[in-house]
This record gives sequence, C-alpha cells and structure tokens, in this order.
Amino acid sequence: MEYTIREMIARKGRALEETDYVRSNKDMLDFRLISGDFYEWEGGKLRFKDSGVIMDFAQVTEAFPPFGHIQYKSREKFPYLTDNLDSLLTEWKRGKTVAVEGGPCLFGEHEVLVSVQLKNGRARLFDYANGKAYPPGTENLSAELFATDTRKDSCDASETLAEYLRLHGQQTERISFRQEKQALTPQEYLNLRYPFEMAAALGGPLVIPIPDMSYCKYLLSVLEFVPEELRAQTLAEFDAVSDCITNFFLKAIDALQSHWRIEHFLCVHKRNAAAVETWYRDRAPYIERHKLLRHLTRFPEKMESVKDYVSMPALPFYLFGAENILEVNNMTEMDSYRKCKAAHRNALRMGCILFPELFSGDGIHLFYFAPPQWKAYDHYDNGLSEGEP
Repeated sequence: MEYTIREMIARKGRALEETDYVRSNKDMLDFRLISGDFYEWEGGKLRFKDSGVIMDFAQVTEAFPPFGHIQYKSREKFPYLTDNLDSLLTEWKRGKTVAVEGGPCLFGEHEVLVSVQLKNGRARLFDYANGKAYPPGTENLSAELFATDTRKDSCDASETLAEYLRLHGQQTERISFRQEKQALTPQEYLNLRYPFEMAAALGGPLVIPIPDMSYCKYLLSVLEFVPEELRAQTLAEFDAVSDCITNFFLKAIDALQSHWRIEHFLCVHKRNAAAVETWYRDRAPYIERHKLLRHLTRFPEKMESVKDYVSMPALPFYLFGAENILEVNNMTEMDSYRKCKAAHRNALRMGCILFPELFSGDGIHLFYFAPPQWKAYDHYDNGLSEGEP
C-alpha cells in the first residue's frame, strides 16, 4: 500500500496535534511511502513491525546527535525508521567505537534481462531481479518498450526463471543476458552517501557490501537443472555483467572515500575474496542454525542469497570486531536488520537509521522498479552530488 505519515496518523485514530509529529515539516509528513500497514503507537510516535520508530530529522538528531552532521540536501524531507539509538549513543559517549554498515542492491528490475532459448527454437525472457517472466511475445524486448509501459509490474508473476529451468533445463540451448543498467540511480547513490556521512560523523569503521556474490548465488541455484557445460558458460557471461555493474559502484565509492576519508573502510564484493571468506566463516555460528534458516524464505533458490542479506548488517563485527553497529540503509532492509539483530543478540549491540525509498520521475515507480527511462542514471564519480531525481 502507498501512504504518507500524515495519512497513517489519521488511519491509526489520532489527530496530528496528539502526536510527536505536530512540529514535523510538511515534506516529511507528506513523503510517499510503500509498505504494509504494520504500524502501532508507541507513545506519540508510530512504531513499525514492533521493530523501529518513525522520526523526523530533528527527532533523530535529538536522539542521536551525530546524525545532525548529515549534509545531504533533502535530509529534512525524509521520515526515518530508527531503532536502539539510545544504547549506541551511550556507548559512543563512553568512547566506544560505533561502526556503520549499509549499501545498495546490485541492480533493480528492468536492468538485467535473461533470455532462455530452447533447442526447439522457443524462447522466454525474464527479469533477473525479480525472477519473473515477461509476457509471451516480448523475447525481443528493448528499452524503448518501457517508454510507453507505466504499469506497476510488466512481468508475468505466474512463471519464474527458476520454474522454467526446472521444467525445461535439459532442453535449454542458450542463456544470455542483456544489461540495461547504464550507471547508478539516485536511490543507489543515497544508499552509498548516507553511510559515508554517518561513519565520518562517528569516526568509526564503515563497511559497504556490493552484493554481486549474492546475485550470483541465485543464478547458481536456478542453473541446477541445465547441462553442466551450459552452466559454466552462463555463469561466465553473468560474471561479466556483474563486474561491469559493480564497477559503477566502485567508482562512486572511490569519490565518496576521497571526500570523507574513512580510516577503517572496506567494500565487500566477490573480487574482495579475503573479506568474503572471513564473512562466511565467521557468520556460521550465528546464521547456520536451523531455527533461523527455516524462517528465512519459502523460495529454495533464494536461500543462499537471503543468508547473505540477513548477515550483512553484522559485517563490521566479522571484519573489524565491532561490537556496536549502526545500520544506515533504506527502509526495505528492516526485516534483514531485525533478523540479524536477533541472530547476534548476545554478541553485539545493533541499531539502525533507515531512510525511505525514492520515487522516480514518473511518480509511479520507486527507482528499484522503474523502467529504464525513469532510472535517472548518473555515475556520481566526479565529486559529491545530491543524487536527487
């Protein structure tokens, strides 16, 4: 569902004057959000999924003063989803290190397309990010088609890449990829910049994962049913696409690091093999537990990727030994944060500041779901940018 904080306040039976948001600015109250209605009241503030409290910029800064150093121009327009800031602030004031973790997805919908061609000449086209098939007859789909397609979802949810290969894997002749992603979206830049600004304010370590390894794990899973020689060829072709996209992020990260100069900084991606190996080894006691795994996902082909996403917020713990971690990310990561916090509850202290997802210029799609012509691509590698649509 789509809503604003102002609308949710009314939906939950209160007037604005009866809440802690009475002095919040209009832009924050009317910022469009998308999620289910999982809100309840906690005093005068809205609590989401019993996991985080909605605050405006001034409220977050009051609860966690280092956040006041954020310079991003639209900072006061956003509602923020926060958790456990008081505990982290106490540790920081005592001189303890507080590390930051956060970062973007590798790519979103309509950015990498997968063509599956069978030996009998039939072909189907799928979106890599959501795994769904495009409607039959769109095998030669091009970016131009999206120019007139403003539906929320132009993919066919009734058929997925995993299901198609399970049925037709042995009859598959070729799997190829088309990269539509040209650079970073404003949302992806936001997902990079906020963690850098926050780490600079706190003076602690920063870890940014670029989840190319996680996207590859999904492919490994769905290729289980195709001939081995085709599997190797497909993986090599996807690696080339993945490396190209990862390089977009690395260039923007280099520009941000040149400006903020975080002393203890790591970017984790599959070419940083030592960091990935340490991550997977040290997370095992917390993540590889049946009680946790059976609740992660109902899609077997996504299990290994989801294990990555759920353990990513704890990366500063695995890589720097940090016992106090602030996740700075977008609101869609609340579930991963919550599960990670529960899995590591006896080992470290976690809190979060999560900002909203941005709508693209068409006013219909979030950047992750937007067709290519609404992605507002930029490289963000020539100094700081506001990165706004």
